[in-house]
Amino acid sequence: MGSTDYYCNFVGCTFFVAKTTKLIGRWYALTFFPSFLLLTILTSLNRVVIEDFTFGQWIWGFPLLIILFAVFLYIKKRRPGESIDDGDYHLSRYLWPNYAIMFFMMIVCGANASADDVYMYELKAERLLLEDDFEGASRVGEKSLNTSPRLNEMRMYALARQGLLGEKLFDYPQPYAEQSLLMMDDTVTRLHRFTSKNIQESLGAWANASVTTFDHYMNLLKKNPSTRHNPLLADYILCGKLLQKDLRGFMQAIKHYYDISSPVNVQNLPKAYREAMLLQAKAIGRDSLNVFVDTLMLTNYKDYCAILETDESDLVRKNMLRRQFGNTLWWYLDN
Repeated sequence: MGSTDYYCNFVGCTFFVAKTTKLIGRWYALTFFPSFLLLTILTSLNRVVIEDFTFGQWIWGFPLLIILFAVFLYIKKRRPGESIDDGDYHLSRYLWPNYAIMFFMMIVCGANASADDVYMYELKAERLLLEDDFEGASRVGEKSLNTSPRLNEMRMYALARQGLLGEKLFDYPQPYAEQSLLMMDDTVTRLHRFTSKNIQESLGAWANASVTTFDHYMNLLKKNPSTRHNPLLADYILCGKLLQKDLRGFMQAIKHYYDISSPVNVQNLPKAYREAMLLQAKAIGRDSLNVFVDTLMLTNYKDYCAILETDESDLVRKNMLRRQFGNTLWWYLDN
């Protein structure tokens, strides 16, 4: 259900309450109370509520508040009615009480919004993947520095399905090494509708109980004739090596999937792979570095090295590198 559907439901709920209660004047804002109550419940959902299937305090709080609302309506109907006519109309008399009620309900609703942003990202990415919206799933939480292994696993899979894993691997925080690609223990379907089993299925084979590490699983896929040519496998193997900071293993593996015999071929590699190749060129020698054909990346790398060699404090230097080069392999390797 999208945000438009929720909006329509709340409008419908408010319209029904307005027709039923016939609140007017200074109490009209209470027409929105049931809608705000539902919104408060929805925004207070968290991992415990969903995964343990418990309503927490709302199991008694929701009925109690509805009963109190009904009691208020009953008392209000028993009292003389309030009319708005030309002789009894003062703007402040009706406007400010309604503003105060609306403001109070918004404050209470916001104060109960205990949902963890990363968990909400996980739920959204999961839904988009189940709808095969890989572009949308890869953009979930893209501007946030907060993440989790499960969120990264889903976003990296979405990038892989678009053929962009090697290009945008470090556009996201990567504190979990190869777990960002595949969590071998993320197979609990009772809690999650999309798990690593779905990713394994796309890679061509499920891992049995004896396969507990990412490297073991990748090696089995490479040896299996039915999976070794899977188009997703190359990116998972190569990006796994980069996330493990294993440049030697990366250089050995990339030869099996890409032609790197000429500088032009290297320039056509995805961004993260070119950054690794640049480091390899530097390791070989200055001449190799100077013939690196991606002049823009070479210039960026020289700027990166220049900041590393500045006399600024560690904190200032790290902040400068993070702002300018936080989406590069070089920054990832040095942190």
